[in-house]
Parts: sequence; structure tokens; C-alpha cells
Amino acid sequence: MKPRIRVPANFGKEHINSPVHGNIKLKLKDGQEIKVNSIIMSLNSPVIDNLTSNLTQSTLEMDDFTNSAVDCFVESMYTGDVEKLEKLNFEDVNKMAHVFKVGWLSKKCVLFYKTDILKFENNSYREIEFACEIASRAHFHLKQKQFVSLFVKHVTFDLVSKNTFLQRYLAGFAKVPRRRIDTSLAVASKDLNIIGNCLTAYLSSNFECAKFDENVLYLLQKLDIGKFSQTYPSQFEELVNFLSEILEESESACDEVKSTITSFIKRRRTIVEKGEEIQDTDNANSEMQLEDFEGLEENIDFGCKDVQSQTANVRSVWRRPLENQWEVIQPSPPIHSVQFITLGETGQQRRIGLYFRFPADKGLGRGFEMKCENIGTSVWSYFISGCTNSQLKSEFLYNVPRDKVKHWTVTKTFTHLNVTCNDVTVLNFNFATDHSTGFENSSQVWVGNCSSVLFWTTYAENLLLKSQVT
Repeated sequence: MKPRIRVPANFGKEHINSPVHGNIKLKLKDGQEIKVNSIIMSLNSPVIDNLTSNLTQSTLEMDDFTNSAVDCFVESMYTGDVEKLEKLNFEDVNKMAHVFKVGWLSKKCVLFYKTDILKFENNSYREIEFACEIASRAHFHLKQKQFVSLFVKHVTFDLVSKNTFLQRYLAGFAKVPRRRIDTSLAVASKDLNIIGNCLTAYLSSNFECAKFDENVLYLLQKLDIGKFSQTYPSQFEELVNFLSEILEESESACDEVKSTITSFIKRRRTIVEKGEEIQDTDNANSEMQLEDFEGLEENIDFGCKDVQSQTANVRSVWRRPLENQWEVIQPSPPIHSVQFITLGETGQQRRIGLYFRFPADKGLGRGFEMKCENIGTSVWSYFISGCTNSQLKSEFLYNVPRDKVKHWTVTKTFTHLNVTCNDVTVLNFNFATDHSTGFENSSQVWVGNCSSVLFWTTYAENLLLKSQVT
């Protein structure tokens, strides 16, 4: 009969690898072995107790776990503490606690996740993604829901930062694992418009229904239509209409695609039939009609506050830029800000670019470019040279208002590139933390002061540029 010893307890870590009572061998990845005592390990783990007492195993394979994690696990069994637990070995230690059913260690792991992993030094995307992925994998592989709950509860997002995080977290949507989709839905919570925007942006660049991938179908099946339609009725309706349009225009859609989209649309109709009316809460500006763009320099009264305040002196402040030609703008340091207005959505596939020259870069510079990818859904892609892949359609601005007239402000500070559209922040890019992998060094050029800014567009006929930079 085993002695009634309560664990965790301190048996003394000096007894690990004892040649006398180390009667069990743990085999590690690289061929190393750790000798442990079967009694100490069995007191902590009923699984190890069964393997050694009933199945008489004297060797346990540990090559599924890192050496660091096994060291931590063994020392914890001997000391009742988790001194060697750290961020890099956390997942494997938590997995071992789960596999070997060491209840007290599992609780320690939950506490460590809350106090250490969810403590962000720089509040960067990398740190937040690291914590989110741990929670996502624990939920998917170990059925541990508490980590996702802790992440959602303790990571504070405003709507803009949540938007930015989920945009990057779901980047490369066709290839992301489904657990990321599930986790994104949990993080979005009631803000399902963010997920809707991600889906619309992705579908806009893969418009043919026949190219719908499994992740799109999975997301459509998982979306909480009731919550989405009640919280963001107008955006929900737009997504339904967009899907309906795709279904109508594609004759080659497979049965599964047709079935999933049709089911999604029917679920929406069911909500309406049950009396849960979908109200249109969009800004009235989205219905604005612009029929004639000629003479707009003399008459810019389109409900855009910042533009309207300039109408008395519009000729000296707003002008049409040159088309397909770089124009030098002299900014006022240390903050470089450029304002322009796009007049109507007739510019699909048209591009707008800014080029920042840096003295520290030997007079060369870095570019920011944006392009309207889809008129109906107001999807805009962008890239930042030296920070993201130099291709449009890989990164997207989010929550771009669907107003016909858009007043844009692009601002570069020493730390961020910020883009607003009609007072809505659609990009807040941190040079230090938000760059793509491989751009760690080149992205640092952006943090310096620049000597001038150049403006370029293929959008000139329907664009006004503010000639004085504030």
C-alpha cells in the first residue's frame, strides 16, 4: 500500500539521476536519459503509476517533448515547484501535465499563463500572437478551454487594435489552421463585423465561387448569424448580399459551395421571419450620390467636416494632383502628414503612393502604397516597403468607411504609420513590432526623420490633394 503523501511535495531535486533509487529511465530526444524514482513519479501521476506498477515499464519515451520541458517536469515532480517553467517550454510542460494527469501542475500552468505569458512587455503583435497561439493549440489539441477564456478576458483590445490583430492573425486565410478561425471568433466575440470584413477582403481577392476553399466554408458554418445580425445588422446584410452576388455570378460552383452559401442565406432569412428585424444603422453618407465631379474645387460640400471647413479658400488648399507623376511635398517635422480626398468609388484598381525620403538612407526612401481592390465592399490593400511584402493584396486596410467621399490622412511619426479615413483609423502600423518576418533591419529606417515626401497616383481625375501639410 502506497504511503499517504500529499503532492506536491519536496522530495529533494538532488535525488534526480540517483544511481541507487533511480529505477526508471526517461529517454529524451537526443538520446540522453534521466533516471527517476518510480514512487516519486507515481505519487504525482496516476498514469506513470499505472505504467510502472501494473505494466511494469522501466523505460518511458519522452521524445515527444523538448529536453527543457522534461527537465522542468521532472524537477517539478521532485520539488513541488515550477522554478524551471518558462515561456519557451511552457506548452510542452503543460502538455505533459495533461498527458500524465498531474492535476496540481496543470493548475500551476494555468496560473503561469495568466501571470507571465499574458504579461506583455511591449504590447507587440508578436507577444500577443504568442499568447493567443498557446491558447489556440491548447484548446484544439488538449481540449483545454480555459486558456482561450483567459486570453479573451485579460487581453484588452479597443476596436481598432482588435481589428489590426485579427487581420494579421488570419493573414493567408486559405492556409491558416481551423483552430485559428475558432480562436478568432472567440477573440472577436460580439464584434463579428471584424470577421465579416476579413472574409469579404479575402473573397474580394479570390472572387470566383469555384475557388472557395475549405476555410471559407468552415467560417460560414461557424459564424453566429444571430449575434452578427443583431449587433451589426447593416454589415451582416452586406455580407449576405455579397455572397448572393458571388453565387449568382458563378456557374461552376461545386455542390458543397452552393449548399454552404445557400444555407447561410437561409439562416439569415429565418432570423428575419422570426421577427428579429435587421435595421440599417449606416451613416447617411454611404447613400450619397455624386453625379458630376467637374468644378469640385469651387464646391466641396459633401458632408466631410474637415473638407467643408476649407471651402472658403479651397483653391489655395485643395488641388488636383498630377497623374502618374511624383510630386514633392515639403512636410513639417517631426510629424509628416498628408491629406487627400477620393471622390466617389470610380477608382477600383487605381493606386495612391507616398514616398518618404530619409537622410539616414543616403537620400533614398521608403514607400507606402494603397489600392482600391473592390468598389462595392470598399476593400483597400496596402504595402509598406521595408516592412511588408512588396505586393498589394497581401495586407489590407480595415473598417474603411463606405462613404462615396473619403477624406484620408496618412501620418508618419517616429514609431508608427497611421492612416485614417473619415475619422476612422484603418491602419496603425508599428514599425518596431508589426513588420513582416525578415524585415527587422530595413524597417528601422522608418523611425528616422525624413526630408521630404513625394505623392503619386493613377487616381488624379477623382482625387484632391491638400497642398499644405499640417
